[in-house]
Amino acid sequence: MTRETVGSVGEFGLIDRITKSLPSKVRSHPSMRVGIGDDTAVWQPTPGEQLLVTTDALVERIHFDLDWQDWESLGWKSLAVNVSDIAAMGGRPALATFTLGLQAEVAVDDILAFYRGAARLAEASGMLIAGGDIVRSPECLSIGVTVVGETRDGRFLSRSGAQVGDLIAVSGTIGAAAAGLKLLQLPDDDPRRHAATAPALIDALLEPQPRVELGELLLASGASAAMDLSDGLLGDLPKILSASQVSAELQIADLPVASSVRALFPHDWLSMALSGGEDYELVFTASQEAYDAISGPANDFHQMVTVIGRVVEADTSGASLRMFDESGNQVPHTTGAFTHF
Repeated sequence: MTRETVGSVGEFGLIDRITKSLPSKVRSHPSMRVGIGDDTAVWQPTPGEQLLVTTDALVERIHFDLDWQDWESLGWKSLAVNVSDIAAMGGRPALATFTLGLQAEVAVDDILAFYRGAARLAEASGMLIAGGDIVRSPECLSIGVTVVGETRDGRFLSRSGAQVGDLIAVSGTIGAAAAGLKLLQLPDDDPRRHAATAPALIDALLEPQPRVELGELLLASGASAAMDLSDGLLGDLPKILSASQVSAELQIADLPVASSVRALFPHDWLSMALSGGEDYELVFTASQEAYDAISGPANDFHQMVTVIGRVVEADTSGASLRMFDESGNQVPHTTGAFTHF
């Protein structure tokens, strides 16, 4: 049988196949007054709530490589990086749209696998897929995703609420996605590629888990500020400090880095944890009382949170981040996030 390609079925044939492939649960709901197939979607938000809107673009060979990322996990991740932004605000993700820039020779089955991955996450998150756009891209695959969410009881978290004396904490572990990327870049004869712990680290990169439930708990329990870790701790935490006009002191010994990352990369684990990025965990600040209200319930749904430092007053030069080793010595470091230009 001849393989169907994007070029052979055309834009509207591809849209029809995508629409029919999506589970009804993620493309229809009473709140979706008009779904895929019209000029725009029409969606009815919950009365009294404000909308949260986020968008991300992923470009082949910049954000992903199809030599090591399959289409289904790419669909999951493309949606996950946006859902994670909604989670950091304590919000409820509601619907998503996708814009794909494709080459004519791309197989239709690959695009359907992409949407299968996105639909798995949408269904798990109680979201709808509301449509999007498909265009020709002459050189590489490009993906644009927009997610709309809602506040909860009109409330949301931001980066600007951290207070002096607050604890600084992160969810899960950090550095696993960076370790997964490094594993994929190693030659096949490197024994680390075949370690028993390697698949879990690679999964952390390819299918990150947005912390929506934890974001809701942070909001309900009184966390003061939060954001998701897309650019690494040293790239993202300074954004909270700057927005809140405070400084931070971190303890390296308290960083939650998986033993598998430390074992496979004994010389690189710290840089992976601090600057590796793509963990999509939540970093947040909270008073001791609020943290106590968060940590117990978080364990109930198998989500670990770990205190890694404390918010302190900014000095005359502005917000800063200081790190200390087990002996109390300050450790030099460079803050900053990945930049495209």
